[in-house]
Amino acid sequence: MAARDRSGAVSPAESIASAATHNGTKRKERDFDHEEEETNINVVVRCRGRNEREVRENSGVVLKTEGAKGKSLELCMGPSALSNKTYHFDKVFSSAADQVMIYDDVVTPILDEVGNPL
Repeated sequence: MAARDRSGAVSPAESIASAATHNGTKRKERDFDHEEEETNINVVVRCRGRNEREVRENSGVVLKTEGAKGKSLELCMGPSALSNKTYHFDKVFSSAADQVMIYDDVVTPILDEVGNPL
């Protein structure tokens, strides 16, 4: 059984640990209803530009995006590399994206939703 603090609440870590050993079997995830529910979690990636050392050493750029704003990020380790991969996210911003673009595209919709509940 999970330990409780003075208020009687169980910490999330203890709750997960307790769920992981329930019925003597280990599980990697908690039991959730897996009904089709819409989620409001978005994964947003912002790529940084090369720093001074990287520019000075003429290091190669290993990330490619679809312009300043897109949905995919390509990892390019070289033309013959086996580890070249493309990853897809809800939003990807390149180093060309400025703070205003990211704020307008990511933060403003959240603030609008909080300010105007359904």
